[in-house]
Amino acid sequence: MDLRKLQQDYLAEQRKVTKEKIKKGSLIRTVLSQQDGLNLTDGRKEKPKLIVIVGHDKINNVYYGTVLVNTKMNPRSAYSKEYLQAQYLLKQKDYPDFLSYNSYTDCGVLFPVPLEKLLLGEYYGELKESDIKGIFEILINTDTISKKVKKRFGLI
Repeated sequence: MDLRKLQQDYLAEQRKVTKEKIKKGSLIRTVLSQQDGLNLTDGRKEKPKLIVIVGHDKINNVYYGTVLVNTKMNPRSAYSKEYLQAQYLLKQKDYPDFLSYNSYTDCGVLFPVPLEKLLLGEYYGELKESDIKGIFEILINTDTISKKVKKRFGLI
């Protein structure tokens, strides 16, 4: 019996994304591309991203609204007061299992991610209730997301 293999298998099972784990505040790492709305400037066509689930598409009932977790603020926040106010700090000390640094959730943009793509990702748990509340407060009040999109994902 190989202990390392057992540990790897256990972790893989824990990280497996299931429909039951996809809910508001869930953290999932999955590969996003330019087709998903990700702005990639380094020549890559896709990139693994840690995302926070914030709702599902009530119209199509298959897409989930997500915000990205980034190690740095969205560059738009440097020249836009609205985008600056739409950044929410996640402290590394609160999430040492998956954050190496203090990171920011970019609540200035919602990304619709198909359920199939989420199911191919890795599950990292759920945010603390206080962080979920802070993120949703920004999402509901930001002017960077239209009311139509907010309604589509059940934010208002």
